[in-house]
Amino acid sequence: MSYPSINRHLDGMNTTVDTATDAQLHAAFIAAFKEDLPLGFARVEELVAKLRTQGDDRVMLSLDPNSDEGRQYARLLGPDIPRQVLEEHFGCAFGFYNCCGGVAGDDKKKLKMTLQEQVAAQHPNFVDC
Repeated sequence: MSYPSINRHLDGMNTTVDTATDAQLHAAFIAAFKEDLPLGFARVEELVAKLRTQGDDRVMLSLDPNSDEGRQYARLLGPDIPRQVLEEHFGCAFGFYNCCGGVAGDDKKKLKMTLQEQVAAQHPNFVDC
């Protein structure tokens, strides 16, 4: 998983990965996400906006995992560290129910999916998902 612009963002802060503070690393990650994965970052912002406006315990946004947008979305929400950086940045919890379904909630407990919901989320169109 690569974020090609991250070192340039650190350079712009006159620091390196070895000398950067946690706040600088966080800022460099967010800047790199916006630059390197703009489609996915926009969908994460959409997911957060949906959470804030709908007032539900959790909201989900699914994308085609084979699209550029879907791949970027998965690169942001799938791996632990990027997801943690986004959680800190947006002040909510994120999960990923499958390769195309990102979920957001006010806290981790609200992300819990039931077995019934997981089975109901299966769809023949998502066979490659």
